Amino acid sequence: MTDAFRESAAAMAQLAPDDPERVAFLEHARGCAECMAAFAEGEKLGSLLSRAELPAPSADVLRRAREQVLAELQPRFAWLPAAAAAIAFVVPVLFARHLDAEGWAAALLVAVAATALAARTGVTRAGALVGLFASAGFAFAAGGVPGFPRAGAGLVPIVGMHCLMIELLAAAAPLAAAAWQFRRGRMQPGALAQAAATGALAGQAALHLGCSAHAQAPHLWVFHVGGVALAALIGWMIEGRFSATGWGSAA
Repeated sequence: MTDAFRESAAAMAQLAPDDPERVAFLEHARGCAECMAAFAEGEKLGSLLSRAELPAPSADVLRRAREQVLAELQPRFAWLPAAAAAIAFVVPVLFARHLDAEGWAAALLVAVAATALAARTGVTRAGALVGLFASAGFAFAAGGVPGFPRAGAGLVPIVGMHCLMIELLAAAAPLAAAAWQFRRGRMQPGALAQAAATGALAGQAALHLGCSAHAQAPHLWVFHVGGVALAALIGWMIEGRFSATGWGSAA
């Protein structure tokens, strides 16, 4: 018998008793004491392995494995929230009655940032906070801070509620896209809040062109920044509901 034939004895021992390869091996090996000894050792090893009890993987190991799987899945679906965020900017602009052409550069910059952040939905853990900080920075750049120079006029409730509703509607599409993925286990916790915030941020960028009070600090901070914060809160609540019912990656 060749060395290669003897080396295969342990592998043959792990096969089922009626496996054709095992049966053929035994027929050829019966005249070789070394082969039969190797076969017997393989059977003993298989018996020991079958009785061995391996410890369950730790929570940290499972978490890291899950994160790696999600990281591989995410690029395939990243375009969904990103496309939804882009739509959240375009639609309000198309239906705006008046546009401030001078605000295009800033609006497009924020819209691109919102789309990029939406593409990272479920990957960036603090994505909702990043969106909220971006919204606050945009409001500060456009109108300053209430009570300080460049604070602008006071609150206009009718205009404010209109802007708030536009941002919440803009948040709906990215939120729906992220929710669809979250329920299939393709998103990290916090994804829905992030998606909603990025959609509202894109809506805020559109309002920079179509809102008559887009330079008034009290209006910006209460209704524009507040809209992003409210959208993120709604996304967080929906995600909590999914988790409570056992749906999605947070289950």
